[in-house]
Amino acid sequence: MAEGTFDLRGWIREQAHKGYAANLENDDHFVFETNFATAEVSFYNMDPDPEIVELRIEEKATGETRFFLHFHPVNREHSIQLFREMIQALLAMGDRQRTEVLLCCTAGMTTSFFAEKLNQAAEALGLDWGFSAVSVTEAYENGRNKAAILIAPQIAYQAERVRQVMGDVPVLEIPTATFAAYDAAGCLEWVREELAARANKSNGQADEKPPACAQGFGRILVVAAHAASSEATIHYRTYHHGTIAAEGSVIKRRLTLDDITDVIDTQLCTCKAGGRVDAVGVALPGALRDGYLLIKTNRDVDLTNGSEGFIIGDYLSARYPIPVILCNNTNAAALGWREAHPEYENVTFYSQATGWAMGGQGHVVNGKLLEGAHGNAGEIRLVVNRFSFSRPLHYNPFDPADVLETVGQVLAMDCATFDPEVVALRCDLLPNMEEVADELAKYVPRDAQPLLVHVDNYDECILAGVLARCQQRLA
Repeated sequence: MAEGTFDLRGWIREQAHKGYAANLENDDHFVFETNFATAEVSFYNMDPDPEIVELRIEEKATGETRFFLHFHPVNREHSIQLFREMIQALLAMGDRQRTEVLLCCTAGMTTSFFAEKLNQAAEALGLDWGFSAVSVTEAYENGRNKAAILIAPQIAYQAERVRQVMGDVPVLEIPTATFAAYDAAGCLEWVREELAARANKSNGQADEKPPACAQGFGRILVVAAHAASSEATIHYRTYHHGTIAAEGSVIKRRLTLDDITDVIDTQLCTCKAGGRVDAVGVALPGALRDGYLLIKTNRDVDLTNGSEGFIIGDYLSARYPIPVILCNNTNAAALGWREAHPEYENVTFYSQATGWAMGGQGHVVNGKLLEGAHGNAGEIRLVVNRFSFSRPLHYNPFDPADVLETVGQVLAMDCATFDPEVVALRCDLLPNMEEVADELAKYVPRDAQPLLVHVDNYDECILAGVLARCQQRLA
């Protein structure tokens, strides 16, 4: 253990490990296990630098990683906090094992009775399944963590729309005979067979990645952070002369400044064998103004280091002896998307995350990123609340109809201000660009509209954009 490193091994051994089985026999690899998941703490010697600790949780039922990060165990409080956060996530994994299924009809009334019958059938069969009913408009908000969404026959015509929006969540149309007879046992068996059949199918090919800069130079570490209501993710990637040398992700419940610096610290340490890192590029949510990050602290994000008016740019520049280049997430995505499509000079990238009342934009004008005098270019939150909506008191950021209205009005503003050639739209609730074009046509004639392109690979666009930003600054 390097001098000055907190003895995390010793501290872990001294704890009372309750609610899970602990295997502490291997001094460099501790394992903690419940019926639902396995957590691992691994120690890696990096002499003369402080050792690196890896925390990981894998869900047994799916094999998916649910918690993953690296850090130097130098600070006692920080090390203990991360370990305890991992254990909390491990113990919470048991809550994920119940199979939850959502039923949908026009208003949720008809399916409520059927849901009760299905719950009774599941209990009689000893299955840990739960069924609930909502209207179809509520499915977009309540169905994202469900094992399946069942569509009642009377709204079967809406199934394809729900299927497009919900992505990986199976959307099944209940057979009319089964629903009409309230055949709960038959419906339950049918759902189990459908889910089992889908689990055996291939997941298909991933989205094509935008290419990295072919003429890149130097070794650049790129870090891109996101936060959502259920977890925070930090993607990191090291580029060497424009090609990917190493990459990975951190998965946590909340995004903090320590998470950003942990990634940078550990990656700078592991990159030493491959050569010096010339710069670090960091993409963050929020508007950046002279190194000050305009983002509110909430339950999902805290990048303020505990102080009001904290200047994250100065902090990171003082912490690291190499250039640290900051960029807004969506600005980076605009640069990255344009890197992959250089035939366009004027590009607007519009990111509308599911569940967020307002999105953000990045604008490339005449081939250059437009940020504005105060970093406010693309901050549509400044104007969206001034728009006149058809249902302003009932706006639901999970309802495609409400989101479509917002997107249409924002795009009309873009057409009047920038008149872009193309709009790259990242919005899971609006996969159909023809529908978006129809909404925009209320304000802008079809022959005057930009090309509308749906984006699935948001993270890849950000990473490529931060790389381009760093290379511009270092040139």
